[in-house]
Amino acid sequence: MPQQPGPGGESIWRRVTTGCLSTTRATYAQGHDAKLKGFLIEAGAGGHQVLWTGDDTVIGKTAERWAADLGWADAVREGIERKRAH
Repeated sequence: MPQQPGPGGESIWRRVTTGCLSTTRATYAQGHDAKLKGFLIEAGAGGHQVLWTGDDTVIGKTAERWAADLGWADAVREGIERKRAH
């Protein structure tokens, strides 16, 4: 998530993770799907692009696109709309 503008106008990003190092058979450790949904809602409400980094790859998408790819489009879109309304 963008933290603040830098002295030259560049974006300074803040890495956001769950901090969990657990290994599971499931896609997410217990409760971490909810953490990711909440993060996508926050990012989407703020109009921020969400970056995924892994090894030598960085993929950037809108929060809504990530949610759609994960099958959460409706829930995240509704959460973004509620957050923007407040």
